[in-house]
Amino acid sequence: MTAHPKRLILLLAALVAFGPLSIDMYLPSLPLIARDLGAPEARVQLTIGVFLAGLCLGMLAYGPLSDRFGRRRLLLGGIALYLAASLGCALAVEVEHLLAWRLLQALGGAAASVLARAIVRDLFPVGDAARVLSLMHLVTMFATLVAPLLGGYLMLLAGWRSLFLLLMAFA
Repeated sequence: MTAHPKRLILLLAALVAFGPLSIDMYLPSLPLIARDLGAPEARVQLTIGVFLAGLCLGMLAYGPLSDRFGRRRLLLGGIALYLAASLGCALAVEVEHLLAWRLLQALGGAAASVLARAIVRDLFPVGDAARVLSLMHLVTMFATLVAPLLGGYLMLLAGWRSLFLLLMAFA
């Protein structure tokens, strides 16, 4: 495999990490966020459900939309939405704002997850696509494993808002 496809594969693998990082890195911070925003912890926990709902809705929409409008345009738009929403999450001063920004973050992040897989199917022959998709699943599992640890340490070092700034930088 040449260097170009290797870089592409790494990029596609990073795209599928958006979802797990966005959910799992955030979990250790829930009590601190509740205290900081002056909201009940149950209300802050709702941001997880809102994110998952947005991720599911986005995943349903991006496949057919990308078939019609193209993968690149939707992927770039989704990443831009994810970036803006991550900044909104970092700047949120009320739990309602955080809920809205998390929904938008999920809708943007869904593009990365769905379209990365679609791009693999578009660009690679079946045998190679299976290997690339396996690597992408490995990255997803690894991100799910390390995200809470990373999030907990980052929260202790720089506060919960820094989590969203890191997610922004990752995007």
